[in-house]
Amino acid sequence: MMQVPSDDEFVDAFGVAPEAEDEPWIKVVRIEDVLVSFDEHAASVRVRWFQGDEPVVDLYREDANRLRVWSGDGESHVAVDFGDGEMRVRIHPSVRITSRHN
Repeated sequence: MMQVPSDDEFVDAFGVAPEAEDEPWIKVVRIEDVLVSFDEHAASVRVRWFQGDEPVVDLYREDANRLRVWSGDGESHVAVDFGDGEMRVRIHPSVRITSRHN
């Protein structure tokens, strides 16, 4: 099972808490133009970045170990740790997505 931040940690980082999707075990949080959904039991994460109604980036990965969120110094971030690398999403001040595989 993937480690995930508490709802309070999401609120501290982004001002919003994740909500359940149609399947209650999948949580989703929208932070401006970025939509992050995760299933802690299946250890999967999906990150979608939108410009208007159009998705610009749609990334999905399984086998996640940990989902982290934080903000500070004018920036806010989501990071997902995998056994073979990491995916990072900087949301503020502008969106930047990086993925590293070992």
